Amino acid sequence: MRKKFLSDFFFIQVINLLIKPVWILVIDRKVQNLLPNEEYGTYFSLTGYSLLFMILLDLGLTNYNNREVAIDRGFYKTNFWSIIGAKTILTVAFFCIAAIVGFMIGFTPTDFLIFGLLALNQTLLSFNTYLRSNISAIHQFKMDGILSVIDRLFVVLSLGAIIWTNLFPLQLTIYTFILAQTVGLFLTFILSWLANNKYLGQADFHFDKIKILNLLKKSLPYAGIIALMTVYTRLDSVLILKLLPNGRFLAGNYAMSYRLLDAGAIIGILLAGQLLPLFAANLINKSKLRSIIKWTSVIVLVPAIIASLVCSIEGNIIMQWLYPEKYKYAGGLVFSILIWCIPGMVLVNIFGTLLTAAGEVKRINQMALAACIINIAGNLILIQSFGLKGVAITAVITQVFFGVMCFWGARSLYR
Repeated sequence: MRKKFLSDFFFIQVINLLIKPVWILVIDRKVQNLLPNEEYGTYFSLTGYSLLFMILLDLGLTNYNNREVAIDRGFYKTNFWSIIGAKTILTVAFFCIAAIVGFMIGFTPTDFLIFGLLALNQTLLSFNTYLRSNISAIHQFKMDGILSVIDRLFVVLSLGAIIWTNLFPLQLTIYTFILAQTVGLFLTFILSWLANNKYLGQADFHFDKIKILNLLKKSLPYAGIIALMTVYTRLDSVLILKLLPNGRFLAGNYAMSYRLLDAGAIIGILLAGQLLPLFAANLINKSKLRSIIKWTSVIVLVPAIIASLVCSIEGNIIMQWLYPEKYKYAGGLVFSILIWCIPGMVLVNIFGTLLTAAGEVKRINQMALAACIINIAGNLILIQSFGLKGVAITAVITQVFFGVMCFWGARSLYR
């Protein structure tokens, strides 16, 4: 088991490290350097805004489905179309509610256009994540890993051709940037659907209203976790936009540091996707659980702490190298603070995933709610006095708090 786990883990990490850092550190960074700071800042803030409502697209169905399929593959065939139906209904609610709130807080027509495209991308991403959850639930981690990079690979190739060649008669704008992501996500959707049919067979085609309602009811506690975690990780971009003078420009600066945080978080996120079905399938065997946790702590948590220390010390050099046209000393300081979110995130990826697999959803929701309160209060207190540095400090406090709480929760459950 350990040999297969490590083989799958390193395969997934390698293909993701070949593609996603190129997307984040080459393509996305180049786009930000080429576009006006205010324009990219608007994109970054609206992305954060769309993520605040993304929970409406799923309501925890994907995590619930992943756990159930890992325990019983028959769950897929009897519930696939009901989940697709539920997610379609939720998609309509997502667009309507997010648009109404956007109108209430004063979105401009341009904001609505950009948000509409981003919302379409979030919808495709949500369906892709659900389809991939069936693949990872049956431990086809290598296929899941391939599917996880298809969209980014397309974006890297297409935008790379637009930026550095004359193969396509297109100019780089915020719209071509977003639409390239749309095409990549749609391609992933098609391939993920085909993979579901290949590995799990054709699902029974029927929609059951009662079953849809029962699925939503059972998944709601998982939705609470995702919603609360989204709030404390993405609300800061919206607060920067609304609370700070010249918020669109500062949101662009914050995006520089946050992009690197997203890049560093990739390993932990992929690890969590691999761990959830493994934990769910081995809940009774505590010795195996301990063994899995030991491997993951050694190969992920320890390097995360070391990498955070190095990046924190060399923050100014890293930021100056990545953004020579837009570098400001304060940006390096924000990154040096923000990177310390990574150890907290890894703790959540390991021990929060274990608690989720064990069905300790209520406990996680309580801890996530406390993290949200800390995050909102911290931002409101620090953002006016310390600006972006205050936002970064609040993010670190929140992530480390939630990570430590997940660790102690798992420790109390499994000793």
